[in-house]
Amino acid sequence: MILLADVGNSRVKWVTCERGEFRTRGQARHGDESWADWATRHWGNLPRPAQVSIVSVAGAEARATLADWVRRTWSTEVEFVVTTAAAHGVRNAYAEPERMGADRWVAMIAARALLGPTTCYVVDCGTALTVDALAADGQHRGGVIVPGMRLMREALYRETRQIPSETGEARLFGRSTRDGVWGGALYAVASAIDGIIDRMSAEHGPGARLLTGGDAETVLPCLRGEYRWEPDLIFQGLRVIAEG
Repeated sequence: MILLADVGNSRVKWVTCERGEFRTRGQARHGDESWADWATRHWGNLPRPAQVSIVSVAGAEARATLADWVRRTWSTEVEFVVTTAAAHGVRNAYAEPERMGADRWVAMIAARALLGPTTCYVVDCGTALTVDALAADGQHRGGVIVPGMRLMREALYRETRQIPSETGEARLFGRSTRDGVWGGALYAVASAIDGIIDRMSAEHGPGARLLTGGDAETVLPCLRGEYRWEPDLIFQGLRVIAEG
């Protein structure tokens, strides 16, 4: 059994993989306790995996503590995915590949494995919104990074004096300040995705549009283009890397 984990800025998602199939799933927020306590609480009852593959954007402390916990608990070494110049048919556009978030790299590897040699655009809707263009020959053309919906709302709450932090309904025609904030963040992200990919397509050519990330299901109905929702895109990429 392989344990695949996506350690994001605010949440960890994981899945076990056996004979190429995803089995047990889980997800939980982090930040309210130590990483060792978090792992004990959420992973302590999992069966011992033969392999652990993690993609993390949570920083060095998270990687070190999780690696130590896995080593002590399961006598297994964690394989942390790092971004490289080339892997699994994808070539990185960054002059310094290690500076690209490993989650973006994993998502492009998954897209290549799913779609084969075709132009595609990979959208990840998480704490940050990322859009990457991948050519049919596997060359990464580059991408953009935009604040996600939660960050947009928090910026308004933090930088204004008369907008309190309240949960609202994301409506196009908001009839309260709270609904205006929630709707504004949603439609700003949706418009950014459509607009950015339209511009990329005008220069790079049309292609498949893959959508993943924690906010993807919320954003999808507001998009005007045709998108393929792939909630397991990061896990699919981790599986390709772990089995490769």
